[in-house]
Amino acid sequence: MKYIVLVFILLTNTIILAQNTTHQLDVDALKVQIKSENNKVEKLKLLDSLTELVFQKTELGFDSIARVTIDYAIELDSFNLASNTTQNLINYYNNVLGEPETGIIVFNKYFKAVKDHITDRNVAGIYIDAGDSFYFAKEIDTAMSYYDKAITYAEKAGNERLKAFAILNQGYAFMDEGQFPKASQHLQKASNIFVTAKDTFNIIASKNALSILYSTNGFLKEAKEERDQAIALAELTKNYGLLVSLYVNTASDYKKQNLQKERIENLYKAVTVNKKSDNYEFFNPILLNVLVIAYAENDSIAKAKSYLKMLKQDQRNIEGIYENYYYRACSHLAYAEKDYNTALQWNLQYLDLVKKSNNIESIEDAETLLAKVYEKLNLYEGAYTHLKASKKIEDSLKSVQKNNALSYYQTLYETNKRDQKIKDQNSEIKLLDEQHTRKAQLMWLSIIILIALFSIIYLWRSRKYSQKNVELQKIFAEDLIHSVEAERKRISSELHDSIGQSLLLIKNKIFLESENNTDTALVDHAIDEVRNISQQLHPFQFEKLGLIKSIKNTIENFQINSKIFYSEDIEVEILDISKDKEIFIYRMIQECLNNVEKHSEAKACAIRIENLKEAVLFEIKDNGIGFDVTQNTELLNSLGMKTIKERAQLIGAQLSINSVKEKGTTIQIKIQKN
Repeated sequence: MKYIVLVFILLTNTIILAQNTTHQLDVDALKVQIKSENNKVEKLKLLDSLTELVFQKTELGFDSIARVTIDYAIELDSFNLASNTTQNLINYYNNVLGEPETGIIVFNKYFKAVKDHITDRNVAGIYIDAGDSFYFAKEIDTAMSYYDKAITYAEKAGNERLKAFAILNQGYAFMDEGQFPKASQHLQKASNIFVTAKDTFNIIASKNALSILYSTNGFLKEAKEERDQAIALAELTKNYGLLVSLYVNTASDYKKQNLQKERIENLYKAVTVNKKSDNYEFFNPILLNVLVIAYAENDSIAKAKSYLKMLKQDQRNIEGIYENYYYRACSHLAYAEKDYNTALQWNLQYLDLVKKSNNIESIEDAETLLAKVYEKLNLYEGAYTHLKASKKIEDSLKSVQKNNALSYYQTLYETNKRDQKIKDQNSEIKLLDEQHTRKAQLMWLSIIILIALFSIIYLWRSRKYSQKNVELQKIFAEDLIHSVEAERKRISSELHDSIGQSLLLIKNKIFLESENNTDTALVDHAIDEVRNISQQLHPFQFEKLGLIKSIKNTIENFQINSKIFYSEDIEVEILDISKDKEIFIYRMIQECLNNVEKHSEAKACAIRIENLKEAVLFEIKDNGIGFDVTQNTELLNSLGMKTIKERAQLIGAQLSINSVKEKGTTIQIKIQKN
């Protein structure tokens, strides 16, 4: 999300402490005083004063001074002081140096030493900063768990404001991950708490985040209303730091509407208020970068170059957290100058950087510009490759937004009771998920018991008829799987046609006999559950849709209900495979996707079908944690993998499993044509 990192860092920087100007002479004087002080308590006070004096100032050695202060505070059992300084040090690595991994190291080193000796409020605060480190390091699940712990300790401390701040951070994280409904819930919840606490700063921050959320989903009018309210509050309270972010985001919305004059006007407003801000040095490089891009896109090359020159006057403006902004600005300027080879080099560096951060919208932005650059260089194959990649991301984002967010947010914005509605919907969804999980577990348990029973019989007979059973084994396994499929189909049909119809009649009867139409709600849920279970047991439209469309539908369902980014490269329309083998292939792919969802911890999964000369190749590839194929025999011989192998053997398919730790897993199924 284009400016969400800007907002996120602004909030954490501004809340903790505004930067103070100081002088090296003051620092040196304090160091001399500390060195000569023999009283340990007084020495710790002086160290604390020195830490505040050099707060977040790299050139004055904030890092080393903060570490000395923490160690000395722990030695003197001054754990709350150690905790506060640890929070500031983690925040420094997260937001000043852009080194969240070092922030994690600081957390792991000091937290255990202070946790059992500090207040619940301080525990909550340090969990929030540690959560930020894991979030910026793209360990989202760990970050979310730390924010949850922060909420728990804030509740113990009775500190609603700190609790709201942890919830707000979760909202930012969900927004950056594209989980817009969850993001909206958390932002709304945090905003309500801040209103109750009369915390003007965070009321503004919440409204700014909501405006970004609405803008991302195309509701520019609603975004403007939220942002205008935030700007009015920020101007009233003279909160110039937040005004910078608000004006930049306003400029972004004007860009979406192709109102370039208004776009640049708001960027200049941001520059003006930044001069009054305590965060001038932090925001200035970002503003210079966006001005370079704005003027480059409006054919004002000279102005764009002048801002780039100003940017490069300080090396710190193009390093660390500003590096991706700089690469992007340089690539846009080179493209505007028609220096396409230079634009290509800058943009390749930008794409490589944003791919590491896994920011989907930034990746789409880089892919789109690369397609344009390759086209200008007459390298049409490269242009097509990057255009296809950008369109795939765009289509995926739009699909998620249309299905899960757009109508939801419109209703959310227009409804006064939106918070309660979100809570009720989530409770209902959670209840349905639990019911579905229990039913699915019972169904699978029955199937596993049935398979286990036949397996025991098979082993007993194999001892007496080892020679004869070689042939019988294959026949038995084939019959077993066919019988399971047949039974699934029969149960699915019974659920859909018999129980489903009976429930529908019950619903109609209740509807006719009751004046309150809400009495049919439970029956409606039961009908939906029956349909879902029926579809899982046997895709009743499989015979009509065929294998290709069934696989595409399955991928689409996984994408809608998963955090994993699923994509497919299926250009084949007709497969020369016998119908009795298609259901086997479908089940194998379905099991592979279930394994990706449950075990891979992947961020992306690609499904490909290739029509070879004499065979058809099905490939499922993820970028998850992977495993060592030569050592992890337990995973290879699990029930799911055995089922895949057996189905492949029965239809004469070649099964290939390649996996490397931390580099993902690739499964290929190759079957000969008729």
